[in-house]
Amino acid sequence: MQPLFRKRQATPTEKVTPHDEAALKAAYQRGRKDERAERRRSPILAVALVAVALVGGTSLVLAAKEGSFREGGAMMDAGVSTAASETVPTLKAGARQAREGLQQVQDNLSSDQPG
Repeated sequence: MQPLFRKRQATPTEKVTPHDEAALKAAYQRGRKDERAERRRSPILAVALVAVALVGGTSLVLAAKEGSFREGGAMMDAGVSTAASETVPTLKAGARQAREGLQQVQDNLSSDQPG
């Protein structure tokens, strides 16, 4: 029975000439490019992963600080609800201002056209 794992023996390399060195570098770069193309990553997935990691880290820190996951979670819930209650009116005010600004631009454009 042959062993399942065997050590690979390194093969001795010959001296690389300058011409061969350039070809070797080009082949290396092509290999890197091919490998990068094979392993494309989604930037959206990376951002989502970082966001999940930050939320998880925050919950661990709050759990350690408050003494339990229940109290840490309650603290996080309070923070999220406070942020939501402050954000919604601000967003609505911004949307109202944008609507009024667009209406003003539309009125200016309609009054500037020769009729």
